[in-house]
Amino acid sequence: MAVTKELLQMDLYALLGIEEKAADKEVKKAYRQKALSCHPDKNPDNPRAAQLFHQLSQALEVLTDAAARAAYDKVRKAKKQAAERTQKLDEKRKKVKLDRTPERRGFPAAGGTAEADPGADTPGA
Repeated sequence: MAVTKELLQMDLYALLGIEEKAADKEVKKAYRQKALSCHPDKNPDNPRAAQLFHQLSQALEVLTDAAARAAYDKVRKAKKQAAERTQKLDEKRKKVKLDRTPERRGFPAAGGTAEADPGADTPGA
């Protein structure tokens, strides 16, 4: 089965309630347990149940096909690493932004009082 863009947006392991290292047997067991509760025949008036059942079926197909699972895991790992890099960069950006505030550079805060220039011309003098 080809791993679609829609499937890549989902966490198939969380959907089935299993860990990444789960064996095929565990994947199938989790699928059966979840599929029973949302089967369209048991929930004819609930369109969400049919959608969930379809997602569970797709998750089963991907996670029990070795090639599809490897492809899914590879993309999932790359996304996770990209998110971690982005988080680290965001933290660095926040620190740089904080370090660039006037208070950090030794200037008074905005709205603070400025001392009068003793050499300035005063009106009426």
